[in-house]
Amino acid sequence: MKRTPVAAGAVADSNGAVSGRATRCGGTGRDGLGLPGGGCGETGAAASSHGRAGPAGKSTGESCDRGTSSAVAASNALIREVGPDDAGHIREFVCGLTPQSQYLRFFATVAPPSTGLLRVLCGSTGADILLVTDDSGSVIAHGMAADTSVSAGLASNIGLVVADSWQQQGLGTLLLSTLIARASHRGVGSLVLDVLPSNDRMLGIIARRWPDAPRERTRDAIIISPVITPQQAAGGSAVPAVISLPRDHKTRQSGDLRASNRAAA
Repeated sequence: MKRTPVAAGAVADSNGAVSGRATRCGGTGRDGLGLPGGGCGETGAAASSHGRAGPAGKSTGESCDRGTSSAVAASNALIREVGPDDAGHIREFVCGLTPQSQYLRFFATVAPPSTGLLRVLCGSTGADILLVTDDSGSVIAHGMAADTSVSAGLASNIGLVVADSWQQQGLGTLLLSTLIARASHRGVGSLVLDVLPSNDRMLGIIARRWPDAPRERTRDAIIISPVITPQQAAGGSAVPAVISLPRDHKTRQSGDLRASNRAAA
């Protein structure tokens, strides 16, 4: 797969241009939203009592460039683990999300992301972080799974969000399936999915996969705690893997595309 070379610590914008604005992933601390994982959905969800959305935290002091989100079509993408130099890519991705997508994922508008939130999204808390990047290296989807101890063993709090121009293309489903399978391999037996009551799309996905999963209604969210099935434990994608995507993705309707993938060389 041919991609624009991106130097370590650089940011590729939606046109493949490179700038040196990236900050390095790492560090500790849990200011910002203090997310251990979050909810899930192509348009996102947010942390609840397992990591409730709170004040946006200390700002990075930089404004968002709304023109740098990845909105161009690409023939291939890559699903991979987060790397030590991805903070700038993730920051640009969050800044490119619409306020609605930010709210459905984080229960707040978070652009530009605080230093603490950016660290969490880079994996500073030990969560399993997966990215989908396009041909230029820009992030078009972000998913994370944070494991926690529960009475029955281990549960994983799943959170994911897909760039607005790439929603309803199967990327959220692919990320969710892959995060679940990887969690199962770590010995996780169940999930924690925090979803806003208004997030009908994600609630529909969950209802189809886990129609009988226990639900708890809090002041802000519906918390769903499904058990990972053997079929789900064996699903998902190899990581890293190249994903084939159509160039006419903006014209497709929900359900038309199921992103295919193959192991990356």
